[in-house]
Amino acid sequence: MKQLLFLFLLFCGVTHAQQIFSLRLEPATLTSVPAVHSGAFGIYDSTWFFIGGRTNGLHGFQPPFAFPTSGINDKIYFVNPATDQRWEQDVYSLPDSIREPLTSSNMQFYLRDTMLYMVGGYGWKDTIQNFVTWNTLTAINLKGLKDAVISNQPIAPYFRQIADSVLAVCGAHLHKLDSVYYLVFGHRFDGYYDRSDTTGFHVQEYTHEIRKFQIEDDGTTLNIKNYAAVRDTANFRRRDYNLVPFLDPYKGEGLLAFSGVFQKHIDLPYLNCIEIFPDTVIVRNDFNQNLSQYHAAVGLIFDSVSFIQHNIFFGGMSMYYIDTLTGQTVTDSFVPFVQTISDVARDVDRNYHEINAGIRMPALQGTNAYFFPDLAAPKYRHHFVHLNQLPAQQRIGYLTSGIESPELNISFTDPSLSFAGQQVYEVYLDRVTGIATNAIINEVFNFYCYPNPVNGSAQIFFELAEPKQIKIEITDVSGKLLQVVTENVYAEGKHQLAVNVSTLPAGVYNCVLSAGKQRKAVRLIKR
Repeated sequence: MKQLLFLFLLFCGVTHAQQIFSLRLEPATLTSVPAVHSGAFGIYDSTWFFIGGRTNGLHGFQPPFAFPTSGINDKIYFVNPATDQRWEQDVYSLPDSIREPLTSSNMQFYLRDTMLYMVGGYGWKDTIQNFVTWNTLTAINLKGLKDAVISNQPIAPYFRQIADSVLAVCGAHLHKLDSVYYLVFGHRFDGYYDRSDTTGFHVQEYTHEIRKFQIEDDGTTLNIKNYAAVRDTANFRRRDYNLVPFLDPYKGEGLLAFSGVFQKHIDLPYLNCIEIFPDTVIVRNDFNQNLSQYHAAVGLIFDSVSFIQHNIFFGGMSMYYIDTLTGQTVTDSFVPFVQTISDVARDVDRNYHEINAGIRMPALQGTNAYFFPDLAAPKYRHHFVHLNQLPAQQRIGYLTSGIESPELNISFTDPSLSFAGQQVYEVYLDRVTGIATNAIINEVFNFYCYPNPVNGSAQIFFELAEPKQIKIEITDVSGKLLQVVTENVYAEGKHQLAVNVSTLPAGVYNCVLSAGKQRKAVRLIKR
């Protein structure tokens, strides 16, 4: 098999033993995997399942064309990766009340044994000829459904459903700790998708909540009980993020929320992460995730000797990426598609380390993609590939393409140029020797400009963990210096500066911040 020799060297932990390994991607020969993204997926009985989501690329931004009906995934797929077989059946035999939520996108889901629970989602409702966020909980008997799809039998007996207003959420995640389900963040979006909030085509409301409940299910009766919610309007206003299970050496199992969009009053992603435990929620403002801010494929690896969890992010969209020529961090506030592969490692002392792989996805892929762990790879606590039990070389999973884009920023040109990629990659982990560190060291946190685009004056925001010499410059796209905004020592904490660009002609400029060894640049659009 022809290999893409993507070398991924990680230095895992600053104060702990080194564990060096590399990751490589090889194009899989699988042809049975459907080109879908943004739906429910998982592994049941050695097969992969795909329900709902989209078959086109990035959604548009102008109503009524943003979510064309031609891009709806109206089929249920089961794929056996070992034999490259696919079985499928459309959903039109189901009642509309069940069929329509099944064909939505960005729903929340969780697989418990043979039962898949699917919540919410954004999709089309025939009776009102408009888009809604569904308020449903659908219980799907995967054992019966798989058998029915493979044998081409009726599938209706394997679905049950209830409705409740607290379930009207999309762009969130559903997970489970002990007996409690967590519906984390997200929003309710009703109406045609539109870039503008003032045209009246839609109503959007972020939940600002972590909603907790138990699912009562005896195989016939379905119900939610013991509902409660934790609310935070400052930190929980986020969607289309990544949520993973994680282990804390002192508090045990929890959920870890990375980044997401958008901050209040500012169309920029969050950079911090949030730790969720049954008894508390901790907002980690002492860490910025630079290299991945939107929902992407994530692989989980655990080092049980050093108690380090690796969260591997494959491509997606990000406000930051590494310039391949200069090696410097570039900031693009339009959150472009990126090829970055990165790792956020959490060590036994609860510190986070973001590592740039120095390797990339083969194309601008990974947004709303799926990672399927290899069932043959050793597992740790069910969710993680067990690093310490891996041989010298091991396939640890498969990666779908998700949305693939021909260029970094297409949302302002033609989103229809993107598409649902069909290429699948095998992900291998190789044990290697040597030392290589590509850690992203944050000298400056939360650096951005607002408003952007700007007419006259913009505000520059940044945050420091300790006093630091800061230099901020305005340059043109070629790097020519046009203006020095500041060159001073700033104290620990948050800072805000004004920059006047009214004398500059309309165009694209760079707002460049230098601090110690770190240099970050924001694209500043002058109208």
